Amino acid sequence: MQINVLATGAAPDYYTFSGETITAHHEGVSEVYDLSDFPEGGTFTGAGQVNGVTSLRHVERTGGELKVKLCQQVGAGHWQESGWMDDTSYDPDAINVKQGGSKAYSGTAWAKTRLGRAEA
Repeated sequence: MQINVLATGAAPDYYTFSGETITAHHEGVSEVYDLSDFPEGGTFTGAGQVNGVTSLRHVERTGGELKVKLCQQVGAGHWQESGWMDDTSYDPDAINVKQGGSKAYSGTAWAKTRLGRAEA
C-alpha cells in the first residue's frame, strides 16, 4: 500500500498497518479501516472519524495497488505533504510531513506523533 501524509490542523495521533487494513489512533480511541475490498477504479466517499477527527482523506486502487492519503496534525508553520511512500516506511514516532523551506517562519514548528508533540 502506498500512503501520502497531509499536514492538517486536526488528525489522528498515529496509524498502524496490517496488509490493506489501516488503524487510526487518536487520544486512546482506535478506528479500523479494512480497505481490502476497495475496488479498482472505485470512488472514495469518505470514512468515519476517529474520536472526532478525519483520518482518511482519499483512497484509490490503480493497477491493483492501494493508494491512501492520511493526515498528520501540525502547528503553525509552512508544511508540505510527505509524498508517496510504502506503508512500511511510515514511522508513527516521526514527523512524516515535510516543512516547506520556501518561506521564513519565526515560531517553533511542530507536528503530533505517537509520542506527542514533536518540534520540527
